[in-house]
Amino acid sequence: MNTTTRTRSVAVDVTDPDLDADVRAVLAALALDTDPAGGAHGEVVVTDRADPMAGVGGSRVVRIGSDREPGDDDDEVVRLPSGTGDLVGMLLAPAPTRSGPLVEVAGAVGGCGASTLAAALAVRAAPSIRTLLVEADPHGTGVDLLLGAEDRPGLRVEDVRADLGGPDPEALWGAVPEALPGLGVLARSRRRPAPADPAPVRDGAPGAMQAHREAGGLVVSDRGGLADGGPAPAGADLVVVVTRADLSGAVAAGHAVHEAPGAVLVIRTGRADPLHAADVADAAGARRWFVLPEIAAVRRAAGAGDLGTALHRGRAGRVRRLAAVADVLLEQVGLDGR
Repeated sequence: MNTTTRTRSVAVDVTDPDLDADVRAVLAALALDTDPAGGAHGEVVVTDRADPMAGVGGSRVVRIGSDREPGDDDDEVVRLPSGTGDLVGMLLAPAPTRSGPLVEVAGAVGGCGASTLAAALAVRAAPSIRTLLVEADPHGTGVDLLLGAEDRPGLRVEDVRADLGGPDPEALWGAVPEALPGLGVLARSRRRPAPADPAPVRDGAPGAMQAHREAGGLVVSDRGGLADGGPAPAGADLVVVVTRADLSGAVAAGHAVHEAPGAVLVIRTGRADPLHAADVADAAGARRWFVLPEIAAVRRAAGAGDLGTALHRGRAGRVRRLAAVADVLLEQVGLDGR
């Protein structure tokens, strides 16, 4: 769904010192914030580069140049300082935005590695788009553990106020722990005592996911097991169901695919599995499915909180296999993490 919003953050990627000073003076006068994350994450990118490396994740690019160096592309370049008024108009104009994608990862059976796959998807997507990994499973034990972010200060799911609606997306992004550049993690708290009031508390995870999507970011939701997870978030662009190559995994996957006909099935396989992956996919009625074998290197990296680093340095036949599956899944929502 397309909406319009006033620009909240501007990334400045200007090589000419005089032009950089002119742009920052305009931003200061308009009380607009500069995005410290750089061109990949600003809502608007102001640059003097002929071939700007910007626009990832929906950023709007404004090219500028100097009056001292007129060129043949005057219709595309705002010349400063004579074109200051034009630059002001571009920065203040309502910018069309599109809701960011939501990828939901769920386990058809327990212990099949759904959280590991969700974390891998978030790690691979982060270089291309601002990504929020959310532990939507109310019984989750901390997806941040897989990425070594459990001790980093910041919000946890329990801190998000559901009764006030969705949080401000920029405030949310600034408050969640950053596992890697461009990757925020909103996990469950493991240290907070149970509330004294036995009345159920509304979960803030859906509001956080919606807020991040409205700002154009990608949300990867770790829903956990289908049997004990909460209601699925509305409007998921991709549902990934992880299961095992055995009878219980095939039956549970069939129920999941029936509930979400467009779901992609990822079948975890091991040497002792009684069923072939193709038989599981056929029994479940999955039109799209992938095989992800048990990989000892992935298990070790996840257990040590080093999954993010391992996915970047993965060797052929080991961690790279998980990265490859994550990349193919991201292509389903128009992203490529490679």
